[in-house]
Amino acid sequence: FAMWPGWRIVAPSTPFDYVGLMNSALRCEDPVLVIEHVALYGTTGPGPLADLDYCIPLGTAKVVKTGAAFTVLTYLAMVPLAVRAAADMGVDAEVIDLRSLDRAGIDWATIEASVRKTHNVVVLEQGPLTASYGAMLVDELQRRCFDDLDQPVARIHGGESSPSVSRVLERSAFVGLEEIKAGYARMMADQ
Repeated sequence: FAMWPGWRIVAPSTPFDYVGLMNSALRCEDPVLVIEHVALYGTTGPGPLADLDYCIPLGTAKVVKTGAAFTVLTYLAMVPLAVRAAADMGVDAEVIDLRSLDRAGIDWATIEASVRKTHNVVVLEQGPLTASYGAMLVDELQRRCFDDLDQPVARIHGGESSPSVSRVLERSAFVGLEEIKAGYARMMADQ
């Protein structure tokens, strides 16, 4: 969806963010796509109980975990897995939930501040290597943050198989906790 300009795209990773981003999408005069990941349906967590009209401005990323070793840029169902992998491994990673995925809505101020602090970035996405959002993001990061990077921007992504045929192929197509931990280990080894 992010390959085509002209609309806003939001990707909530928590129930709280879903309410705030949906409210902002409803108020926006641009067309807005709200991506609902199936993993969010079974998620529990706090919500804006006191104010159901709560809005999260479109184009604002959220640092969900601070750190200094490297920056993880991710979205949707990968956000809690990114935080969990860092905690399991004792890795001091900074995890940023992008929340807005359209090119005009990427929060470069938050991303660039994190890159200046960590000097290392990994883009984490659930899908495969090809036809991915991460490829576009990595390209832009390399150009915008080149002088602040100690190494090329890395990617953690799914395998090259179809997720729609069987559970085995779905597991090989999508990233899980094991792949994230292996990607983090590679990031730490390359520093």
